[in-house]
Amino acid sequence: MDPVYQPLPLKKEPETSYRPVLEHSPSSNGYNVPHTSEPRPPRPARIFFHWLWHLLSFLWLAPIGTLLYLNFSRHVIGASAWCPHGNCNAETNSANAIERAKQLDRQDHDLNGALQFVAKALEVWFAFVATSLIYDMGVLFARRGRGLPVGYLMSHLEFSDIRYIINPLLWTSPLPHRNSTPEKRARVIKLYIFAFTTALLTILANLMGPATAVLVLPTLQWIETPHVRHQTFNGIGLDFQPSGDDVLSGCDSSQLLARNYSCTGSVYGPILDQWAAQSLASTRQQNTPDGDVLLSASQEGSLQFLLNATANNSVIWIPNRQVLRNMSHEYRKASGYLVVEDPPEYPDRLFNNSLQTILHQQGPSLGAQVGCYVGETTDLTLADGRWIRCYTNWRTAENATYTKCFRLGIGDSDTKYYSQFYLQNVQKDSQRAKTGVGVYYADKAMYYNDTEDFGSGIKDCVNNETARLCDWDRIFSTPLPIELRNTSTNVGMISYGIPGENNTDARVYCDHVTYLSYPTYSVDTSTRSNPQNLVILNNLPNIQEDTIPLAVHPGWFLAAWSVDQDGALDGKRQIVKELKRLLPIIWDGSSSESDLFEFILMHIYALGQSLSMVNFYWDEPAAAPASKQAQAAEDRDRIHPVFHTFASIHVWAYGLSGRTSKLGVAVVGLGSVLVLLRVALGIFTGVQERSTVEVLRAAFEHRHEGEFEGLEEESHLAKVRYQVVDDGSGRQRFIPEKRTSRWSHAMSP
Repeated sequence: MDPVYQPLPLKKEPETSYRPVLEHSPSSNGYNVPHTSEPRPPRPARIFFHWLWHLLSFLWLAPIGTLLYLNFSRHVIGASAWCPHGNCNAETNSANAIERAKQLDRQDHDLNGALQFVAKALEVWFAFVATSLIYDMGVLFARRGRGLPVGYLMSHLEFSDIRYIINPLLWTSPLPHRNSTPEKRARVIKLYIFAFTTALLTILANLMGPATAVLVLPTLQWIETPHVRHQTFNGIGLDFQPSGDDVLSGCDSSQLLARNYSCTGSVYGPILDQWAAQSLASTRQQNTPDGDVLLSASQEGSLQFLLNATANNSVIWIPNRQVLRNMSHEYRKASGYLVVEDPPEYPDRLFNNSLQTILHQQGPSLGAQVGCYVGETTDLTLADGRWIRCYTNWRTAENATYTKCFRLGIGDSDTKYYSQFYLQNVQKDSQRAKTGVGVYYADKAMYYNDTEDFGSGIKDCVNNETARLCDWDRIFSTPLPIELRNTSTNVGMISYGIPGENNTDARVYCDHVTYLSYPTYSVDTSTRSNPQNLVILNNLPNIQEDTIPLAVHPGWFLAAWSVDQDGALDGKRQIVKELKRLLPIIWDGSSSESDLFEFILMHIYALGQSLSMVNFYWDEPAAAPASKQAQAAEDRDRIHPVFHTFASIHVWAYGLSGRTSKLGVAVVGLGSVLVLLRVALGIFTGVQERSTVEVLRAAFEHRHEGEFEGLEEESHLAKVRYQVVDDGSGRQRFIPEKRTSRWSHAMSP
């Protein structure tokens, strides 16, 4: 060898430094490590920082616990994410509402930006705790048995990289390498526990940032206030004549008892005329480019409603004015228009500190399924006060044509009613006859045509010669197909005579059946988003084919028209003028599509007016059920349901309504368990962390003892195990796997 490249002679180290120790000591485990005669106590600074790190680890639970409490309790902040002392009035009904909204938006932006930094700080904080936990576990494994594989020595520094969980060394290091002695299965399982824990912490450390951000950032949410038990439904006065002093505005009980329904004219007469004018105006707009029909609203108190706003399955649902009157009172209290002794059912602070408030009240609503036709009428007289009335040209949805007959005045049934009134001419002294309007409600109806009477035999009885001899009870009890069953029970019929027509049997008529439901009435209290105070109905049912309609007293229809029994409506009223214009052209077929639609709209408005007036009866609700079974039984009760009032507020709040928030709870919850594990390990095992410099010094001071002989591949090298022990002087030493094995064999009996 060239002298120039000859290595310098190494200085021979004292033999006593690494001389094998013949006596076993727990600190050296048989390995020749320098040690002092007496263990050096830990420095005060190291003890201080040891407990400081544990305290910091434990304190991570404080903000996490606060976030979990805020989200589980669905804590409401207010109209802004920044709402100190719970006072951030959005002033939605004030003149400067837009400027106030801009100010609140800036505050929301600033706070949410700051909370992003809070989420990042919590993520870094958890990474510090997770690093300490992996280090503590590694030290515990390195102190016992055959030590810790080389592949795990730096796990506490590598785990934060998400790629670490797919590193093969993480999953193969617990297995013995080819030069090692056989390993007990329990020891391998323990090392795999270390590997799985490390992998779990890798996942949690990478998810903790998004998880804490989801929990720390409030969101705009719709929050429902507690449901207050308001009323117990006890029936509706639909099949009774209107009565009582407080049922119809402007009427007292004596007027209603005498069927003088014109008393409603001062309040509700203009509404019907307004609807008639709107029907004309809107159907004319339909004929313009891009035009369409817009329906008119009706007012009750401080609120308005649309008849068709909740059309469902061809059933038009009409809000109840009694519910609207009560809701209007609550609306005015909640909006601050009324100063009253009894506060609203809802906390006022929630309304003032919300971006939007929607009041809800459950109550009854009547729905009608309506059809209008042109035909002729026939009366079959059976006896005094009893007769059969039939109308031709009744059609089904499939366009099948029938004659529809129903009975009036037969028997003692209270479900067969008849009323009438007249439409006056514009000139009261005109020689033209007044136009009659008949209002009928019958418990049963029957259909027939030239080829079908469904086995009832009614075709042979529809003439005055044979009518008295027929068994009409059997005829009207004959079963009908399912598609005709609903429209043949508790039927209402409004029959309009034709002005100026010589055929006295000519009619334009509309029939309907009526249903009852219990929807939720809702009104947005903001004048910006709901300037007309419009009420809508929610949670309406789908009417099944076997649902039985309700009987309706014709007095409600007369009250809607503000006309007395057998009375006459002033010909100057808008609805009278339009009807007298439309009825002749509809009868002779010269009407346009807009004319037909206008007539149907006016009839629906009049019918809706009548059904909206019907009063209902209620009792004070009992206490809330004590058990879930009792509550479920109460919820299923459709005879006497309990109505609730509540509100929906649009606010910044915490909550667990989304899947991401639930995932965030799972991540921080599991992280909290591991934080407690780290604190427990540090307290009960006394593991003190060493700096990277100290670990490297111990590694450099270690003398190779042949433990890597014959191992070239990284996967084999990572399986070599070392014990890491304290030499008594405060310094760490590595004891290779071979030495621990030899010492174990030497100590074996």
